[in-house]
Amino acid sequence: MPLKVAFYLWLFLFTHQSCLALTIVPENMGISFPGTYLSGRGQNAVSSPAHNQLYVVRFYVEGEPGKKITVTVPNNQYLNHDKTSRKIKIRRIFYGCGLSKRGRTKINSNGRSKLLCIGAKIRISAKIPAGNYSGTIPFEVNYR
Repeated sequence: MPLKVAFYLWLFLFTHQSCLALTIVPENMGISFPGTYLSGRGQNAVSSPAHNQLYVVRFYVEGEPGKKITVTVPNNQYLNHDKTSRKIKIRRIFYGCGLSKRGRTKINSNGRSKLLCIGAKIRISAKIPAGNYSGTIPFEVNYR
């Protein structure tokens, strides 16, 4: 059963020499970890923009043409089991598509960024019970 993370956007506007607000144009706001994962053995689940854009968060940002922006995800994010108090820590966030590895890009001359993508990696340890895990993880988009 694929794990799914629903990404909800927290848009923080940082008006550094700019009066145009940033607007998020969502294409897919969830991450899935395709494949079958068996409980009782340790394994990694990865949803990376470098390998498969179908299972990652995908969106555009509209704003002031030519301005640089940064996308960030706060540290220490978790997925929660739907029936118990167990959780899985998100080990790594991947930025891709039109984002640099550090989550940076700029708004094109037409006022819209390239397609931007966010993926993640989790470690399913041997002690994690089977089930459905999900969570909401905020990310920020700011002018630099």
